[in-house]
Amino acid sequence: MLTDPNTGEDRQPKRDTDPADVERALASAAAIHADGTLEAIPLADRVALLNRVADALDTAVEAIAQQDSINTGTPIATARIIAGSLGDRVRGAIADAVDLGESETLHDGDRPVLLLHRPLGPALIVAPWNAPTFTVVGKVAAAIAAGCPVLLKPSQNAPGGCQLLSEIIVAAMAESGFPTGAFQLVHGSSRIGALLTEDPRIEVISFTGGDAAGRTVARAAGANLAVAQMELGSNNPAIILEDADVTAAADAVVAGMTRINGQWCEAPGKILVAASIHDAFVAAMRDRLATLQLGDALEEGTEVGPLAFESHRDALTKAVDRLTSLGGELVAPGTLPPMDGWFLLPGMVTGTRPEDATEELFGPLVTVHAVDSPEEALRHANGPVTGLDAFVFGSDREATLSLASRIRAGEVRINGTYMVDLAEGSRQTFWGTSGIGGHGPRNGVRFFLGDRVIGVDHQSAPL
Repeated sequence: MLTDPNTGEDRQPKRDTDPADVERALASAAAIHADGTLEAIPLADRVALLNRVADALDTAVEAIAQQDSINTGTPIATARIIAGSLGDRVRGAIADAVDLGESETLHDGDRPVLLLHRPLGPALIVAPWNAPTFTVVGKVAAAIAAGCPVLLKPSQNAPGGCQLLSEIIVAAMAESGFPTGAFQLVHGSSRIGALLTEDPRIEVISFTGGDAAGRTVARAAGANLAVAQMELGSNNPAIILEDADVTAAADAVVAGMTRINGQWCEAPGKILVAASIHDAFVAAMRDRLATLQLGDALEEGTEVGPLAFESHRDALTKAVDRLTSLGGELVAPGTLPPMDGWFLLPGMVTGTRPEDATEELFGPLVTVHAVDSPEEALRHANGPVTGLDAFVFGSDREATLSLASRIRAGEVRINGTYMVDLAEGSRQTFWGTSGIGGHGPRNGVRFFLGDRVIGVDHQSAPL
C-alpha cells in the first residue's frame, strides 16, 4: 500500500502489471525492433516527437511536482524546481541525437564506406523511488531518440510522476503516428522486474537504484549479454581541511545532506574533518541543524520533509543504532513536527571510527570523523562503498584541487554540495562499487546506439 509520508495514512494500493501483460509488452517491443518498423522512422520525426514531449512537460510541472513530493517526501518547493527541468532534459537528449546523426561517411568517391548509428534493441529503464521522474526522463528521451522500443518500470513505491510522464509520451506518439509498442509502462514489484531483466529480448538495461537490486539486475544482464548501465549507491566522503571556513563548510554539508531529505545518491555521507577543527565543525553543524524547518512536504516553507516510506525510516533508525552501539553519539538538535508520518530528525553521528561507517545512510544523516592529516582523510575517502561523488573544503585552492584529483570518484566538488553539473560538458565515471557507466554524452543517446560499418571493400589490400 502506498502511504502519505506526511501522515502515514494509506493512499492507494501499489500497482502490479499482470505477467501476461508483461509478456505482451516484451513481444510487442521485440516485434517492432525485429521488423525494423521503429528504426525506419527518421531521426527528424523522432526529434519532432520529443519536442512535443518537452513542451508538454513544461506545462505539467505542478502536477509532476505534486506527485513526486507525495511519493518521496521531497519538499514541494524543491520538487517544483526539479520538475521544471524535465523539458530541458528532453531537449538535451534531442541535441545529443542531432549532434550524433544517423551516419558518418568514412570514405567517399569510388569506394563509399559509411558508419551507421543504429538502435541496439528493446531498452528497459528501471526508475528509482527517490527522484523517479527526473532520473528517467533523460534516459527515456535518449532511448526514443536512438530509435529503441522502450519499456519503463517505475519503482512500486513512487509511480506517480513516471505515470504522468508516460501519459505525455503515449499521447505524443499517438498524435505523431508512432507504432504501438514504441513506448510501454510496466508497474510492479521485484517479481515483475525480474520478468523484464531476465528476458533475452531486452537488449539494453539502464538501472538506477540500490546496490543489492543493482547486482541482481547486473547478473541478469550478464546472463543475456545485454548492454547495461548501472547507477548505484555511494557513501560519499567530504574532507574538511584545517584551513576551511568552518561555518561555511558546515552550512554546505547540511544543505547537501538534507536536499531531497538526503535521499539522493550524490549527497555527502562520511565527513572527514581535520582534528584541530573537529569540535568547532561539530558545533557549527549543530547550530545549523537546529534551524531547519521540518514539516509537511506539501507545505510552502518546509525545508526537510518526511522520508519516503516507513521501512526506509526504520532502516535508517537501525543504522544509527548500530553506529551508537559502536561508541557513536547522535547529534540531532531539531524538533519533529506534530505529525504521524515518516519523519526523522536530521543529524550527525560523531565518535565512531571511519572504518565502521561504510554504509550509505541515504537520508538526512552523516557521520563525522576526526582525522590527523589530509593523507588519512584521503585513505578513508577512497575506502569501500564510495566512487560516485566526493567533496573537499579548504581555503587554499591549489591544495584543494590537488587533493580532489586524488579521490577516486566521478565528481569531486570543492567548497560546495550543489546538485547541478559543475560545468557544461561535465562527465563522470561511476567508480568503485557506485555503478557501471557514468554521466555524460556517451551515457545518453550514444548508450542506446550501436555502430555498423558498411562499404565497398578494398581491391588492392595486401591481406
